[in-house]
Amino acid sequence: MQGPPGVGQLSPWILSPVLDNLLFIGAPLICIAVFLPVRSVWGSENLSLFLLAFFTFGHHLPGFIRAYGDRNLFARYRWRFLLAPPVILTATLWFSARDLHGLLFLVFTWDIWHVLMQHYGFMRIYDAKQGEIHPWTSRLDLAVSLSWYLTSITLSPQYRHHLLLRAYSSGVPLLPPAVVESTAKLMLTVSCVLTVVYAAYAIYVWKERRYFNWRKLVTLTIFLMATGYLYIGLNDFTAGFAIWSAFHCLQYYGIVWVFNRNRVLKDQAVSRFVRFLFRPSPLLVALYVGLFLMYGAVNYSIPYISDERLRQWLMALVITSGSLHYYYDGFIWKVRERETRQFLNIGNMSVPAREQPTVGSKSAALRFRANWTPGMTQAAYLAGAVLALGTLELWRPPSELAMRQSLVLASPQAGETYFNLGEAHRKQGHLVEAAAAFGEAANRTPGYAPARTKRGMVLSQLGRHEEAIAEFEKALAIDPSFREAHYNMAVLLSRRGEATRALSHLQMAFPKGDDRALRQLANDPAGPEILSNLALGLASSGNRAQAKDLLQQAITIDPKHTAARLNLGNLYLLEGASGPAQTEFETALRLEPSNPMAHNNLGLCLIQQGRSKEAVPHLQIGLQNGDNAVRESARKALAGIESTTK
Repeated sequence: MQGPPGVGQLSPWILSPVLDNLLFIGAPLICIAVFLPVRSVWGSENLSLFLLAFFTFGHHLPGFIRAYGDRNLFARYRWRFLLAPPVILTATLWFSARDLHGLLFLVFTWDIWHVLMQHYGFMRIYDAKQGEIHPWTSRLDLAVSLSWYLTSITLSPQYRHHLLLRAYSSGVPLLPPAVVESTAKLMLTVSCVLTVVYAAYAIYVWKERRYFNWRKLVTLTIFLMATGYLYIGLNDFTAGFAIWSAFHCLQYYGIVWVFNRNRVLKDQAVSRFVRFLFRPSPLLVALYVGLFLMYGAVNYSIPYISDERLRQWLMALVITSGSLHYYYDGFIWKVRERETRQFLNIGNMSVPAREQPTVGSKSAALRFRANWTPGMTQAAYLAGAVLALGTLELWRPPSELAMRQSLVLASPQAGETYFNLGEAHRKQGHLVEAAAAFGEAANRTPGYAPARTKRGMVLSQLGRHEEAIAEFEKALAIDPSFREAHYNMAVLLSRRGEATRALSHLQMAFPKGDDRALRQLANDPAGPEILSNLALGLASSGNRAQAKDLLQQAITIDPKHTAARLNLGNLYLLEGASGPAQTEFETALRLEPSNPMAHNNLGLCLIQQGRSKEAVPHLQIGLQNGDNAVRESARKALAGIESTTK
């Protein structure tokens, strides 16, 4: 239908009917249709890692290109753009160094407002293109969008859990579960009432002005339905949240391209790079996509980086990038700004008084107020929130177990709450309770291999080895490549003396050349012992080469591991390599000077080298202090020396 009276003949579309339906209106449906089938092949965790890196993190870059490539914008907000990055990075590093969570809570809640305002912005653009600027229209658009979005969050067990987790981790007092549930019901009631009011207003507008903006209403409907499905209906929040974020980012990529392309065509006040990039060319569109994919690769690489300090800096960069994205987008994309309307082809609208041009000294004063006061006010708000959250957490650090128990009561449908409760019990040594919580998590999330693996680890600690092995097998049936299940299966089997099976699982956990094997074993206090036990089993089955390799890895992890030194020396001795064997036995004696096996085996090594007299003192120590096997070996060696001497 036509817009309100007086509207010109400007296109009601941002780009075109086809592109608008692909990039803006129908973006949620496109992302669901594309990425849900990928999830079934690739898995939720891998899909989420990909989307959150290359879409969520990657979509920060286009906004930064505008902030630092638009000369007029940069001149207007110069000090914000120059001071915000180092200030936020410093705050992020400070919170990280003290293991505080308040900044994460701030960013998480900020994200809720940010994504909602982007959706609301598209609704306002479609209305503005048809001249609909009535205050009641915009207020009801915002009210309905905000209420239903918050309702989806409160009704989503997983999203509710994540939001409360970040709040409680920041020192916010625990809420009674009844309050949480009542809030969800209240939000649902408010949303239903607002929907009735919204529909009544739409009918009134239709009767009065014969105006019906179906583009805006379809955008609203698809947004809310996709949000409800991905947050609540899908029952896979890991994939659902990532896919939801993907369509938010797809819309952002599109609108930034539109704006900058029009800016280049109509105004030269942009950097050379922006003028080059944002031209109507398929190759330049590909370059644009390549740039944000390259930026997203920074986030994607973090799990594969071994240097802990570098990982911390990159994580700080990720949080800083997100904070800057939310902060900048709060003031550089306002539709009420004349420049924003101009380069989105919205056309002429009545300009609020605060935007009217003035002259003389009064103009300078107004410019100062417009440019500096809002920035200082926003900075004060952010600084106050960060300071309050940091102080709150330092003043009343959360009790992890109490927090996890409260989260289970607040979101009993979410399997993740039980998993985290199990971890809290395990850390405090409550193994029976941990096993029960991990079991509940596994039952509620049947496709989640870590829950089965963690339960197997706890059962192993309780001595229930057969049950533990069964849990590891269930985890591997879910995900045959799950490293932690293979690794813990190898640990358990090695301690039971099943070296061949144990080695098979260890090799599947850490393929040849994978240095993560040494890193994980190095972090496991029993790592050298595990490798040494595996080596003994391999040696007894005749596989001496692999046995030596494992023993050398054990020594690399712990150079002071005496048993690994002795076992490696014994293998060298069996092969007739008395030189390397002697080195290992002497090193073992430096670590444990009175070790009878080390003395005995060094004696045997010296006999092999023809140095029988030097061997006698070592063999006598083995004979006097060793166990039955060592004493028998020493007795035979001394008898052989005596018979040779006679």
